[in-house]
Amino acid sequence: FSLTIPCYNEEKTLPQLLESINKLDYPRNDFEIIVIDNNCTDKTVEIARNFGVDKIVKEENQGLTWARQRGFLSADGEIIGCIDADCQLPKNWLKNASKIFSNPKIIAISGPYDYFDANPIFRAISLFFQAIFYPLIPKILNLFFKKPAALIIGGNTLIRKSALEKIGGFDTSIKFWGEDALTAFRLAKLGKLVFTSKIKVFSS
Repeated sequence: FSLTIPCYNEEKTLPQLLESINKLDYPRNDFEIIVIDNNCTDKTVEIARNFGVDKIVKEENQGLTWARQRGFLSADGEIIGCIDADCQLPKNWLKNASKIFSNPKIIAISGPYDYFDANPIFRAISLFFQAIFYPLIPKILNLFFKKPAALIIGGNTLIRKSALEKIGGFDTSIKFWGEDALTAFRLAKLGKLVFTSKIKVFSS
């Protein structure tokens, strides 16, 4: 696995993410951590260096998809993990992902955001909505448009590198909004994408 983390001035949230990665119940030699410096002007890079991440790479083109693409191009792993810097990973995140990827037909996995700092009612409704309705959305789109469809959450996704290579990586013409939806539709032509609560992340 290659865990890629796009960063633009993330000094307040990056330490919590990196701490959660260090607590993963998964062999450390089996994944790398890549922080993408997307023109940070705060202490993000210093924090990443102090945590001993495997790679810190620079992307001068500003924007999320440019940073994701740089992470993809810098990755050595067979599976690319896309993680937002304000997230935190549960201990079993990679272990669960590894089990799901044992099915060679699955080319990408995504899961819900659990908004840990939201009020309990919103948090519960959000998780329920994501767990029940998100897996249904691709089926509905497929029914109406008769084309392969899928849904991923950009900051909580794992994708086989071979699949990303086939679609040419991330579309850098999309700066932010809709980048994950576009990536999902492009990948859906190649194989199966799974949305599951087994790889949820905590997000702010």
